[in-house]
Amino acid sequence: MIWDSAILLSKWLSYLAMITVPGALLVSWLCARVPGDDLQLDRRLLSHYVLPMTVMGVVASSLFFLLQVGVINQRGPAGMLDPVMAGILADTSVGDGMRWRLTGFFAALISAALLYLGRVWPASRSQSATLSPMPAMVLGAIAILALSVSFTVLGHSNQLDVFSRLMVVTHVVAVSLWIGALVPLYSLCRDQHADEIRAVALVMKLFGQVAWIVLAAMVFSGVWMLWQLSDGFTQLLSAAHGRLLLIKLLLVAALLGLAARHKYRLAPALTAQNLFRLRRSIALEAALAGLILLLTAVLTTVTGPVN
Repeated sequence: MIWDSAILLSKWLSYLAMITVPGALLVSWLCARVPGDDLQLDRRLLSHYVLPMTVMGVVASSLFFLLQVGVINQRGPAGMLDPVMAGILADTSVGDGMRWRLTGFFAALISAALLYLGRVWPASRSQSATLSPMPAMVLGAIAILALSVSFTVLGHSNQLDVFSRLMVVTHVVAVSLWIGALVPLYSLCRDQHADEIRAVALVMKLFGQVAWIVLAAMVFSGVWMLWQLSDGFTQLLSAAHGRLLLIKLLLVAALLGLAARHKYRLAPALTAQNLFRLRRSIALEAALAGLILLLTAVLTTVTGPVN
């Protein structure tokens, strides 16, 4: 029971990090594009959110692997450090998944550190010493891709064809960028001075441009995965599975409506009053995203598609 609880906790923490880090990196990149030094969120976001979450991801992923070694050994906590059993497990899909995730988290950690230095260095030295964000963006992209690929080497996904695996990666990337960005964007919409509101409006405009691409990728890849898991669309609206799926689709439609409202109504004419409304709307979007994730967990683990 203790082993199962520890494995479940380490797995949940690693999933939490894999979902939140990509979106937080995206918002950090967008903040880095804001000219001048009006917006301070990216420093706090990097030091208080991105960096701790990547460290948590490294620790949780490593602990998950060691716990698997301990379960196989059945020798108590000391069995987690058995090098022979660890070497054997490293050659399985569990080891492959750990390597992909550690690669992603370490790349994200370096990317976040470079972004943070790019903001702090000019203030401590000179404006001419500003670091280019391009290396951080490349490393961040590698991190997001590696974390997403890790889902295709574990579980039933490793039995899919190449295109279906690509759709899994696309779906994980899109969901992570979108859901992971909600908390940073919510923090960005706190009370701001007039000059900072202009910077926030620019970040929201940039995010709106990216969000539609992310949402399109998420919907397309999600429909493809649904087709594969349900053996076509003929049985989608049958029994409990179909009803839950219909609820999920309605929630996704509501999210698309909120995204359109952010892009076309709240973000273009951002004021101190609209900032509060945008913050409240993002909180609602985060709540809907949580419900969608919950329904997804139920659909994939409890009811399952009808075969």
